[in-house]
Order: sequence, then C-alpha cells, then structure tokens
Amino acid sequence: MFGGRIDETATVHAKARIWWPAHLVMEDYASMGPGVICYNVASITIHAFASVSQRAHLCTGTHDVQDSAFPLVARPIVISANAWVAAEAFVGPGVTLGEGAVLGARGVAARSLKPWTIYVGNPAKPIRDRRPEAAASHALAS
Repeated sequence: MFGGRIDETATVHAKARIWWPAHLVMEDYASMGPGVICYNVASITIHAFASVSQRAHLCTGTHDVQDSAFPLVARPIVISANAWVAAEAFVGPGVTLGEGAVLGARGVAARSLKPWTIYVGNPAKPIRDRRPEAAASHALAS
C-alpha cells in the first residue's frame, strides 16, 4: 500500500490511478472505482461508506497564477462519510464534500459541498436535499 492507510474493507479498483499512495486515507467500506484519477500531492481522505465512481478526478494540486514562477499549491480533499462522487466528476483542491453529499456525474466541485445535499453541474450547484436514511439503508446492506 506504499504508506496509504486503507481499511481492509475499503475497495480500490485495479485501474484507479493514485499519484502518491502515502497521501491516501480510506476508511471502512470506502470505495474508489475504475479509472479514478487520484492526484494527491496533498492528502485525500475518503471516509466510511463514501464512494468515488468511475473516472472521477480528485485533484489536490493547482498553481498560483498570480506568481510569475507559477508554483504548485496543494490543498487536501475530504470526502465525508456516506458521500458520493459520481462518474467523471471533478473535485478540486481544498474541497470537502460534507457527510452524505452527492456530486452528480460530470459535476465540478471547486468549493466545499454541504452535508446531505445533491449537487450537479459546472460549477456544482445544489438541486435538492438528500435523505440521511437513504445512505443508512445502503450502509446496512453492505
């Protein structure tokens, strides 16, 4: 695991690409699907029962465009418990998905997402609340 802290119940698909394993934390029953790009120059934490679906991109690095040297700026990403990053979505540096939050397919999160809220689009905008009991029933079925 090259320094990554991956719970034995977590799932990382073989085709996921993890840039720096030592900067990855995955709690119980967290999952990372096929083709996920995990560009973790800063830490990425995926909490219990959270899912990152196929070809999503978690990107902790950016650059300071105001500096002529264009230095790398790295900020951590947190995917809270029961949250879901859907297919081909992008999560940018410094973003936290609150507990139970959903970032819909191909959505772009450049700012943190509130708990138990469903977001879609680019930039991601909230469209409705998510019921916590929906995630609880999924966790019980796992």
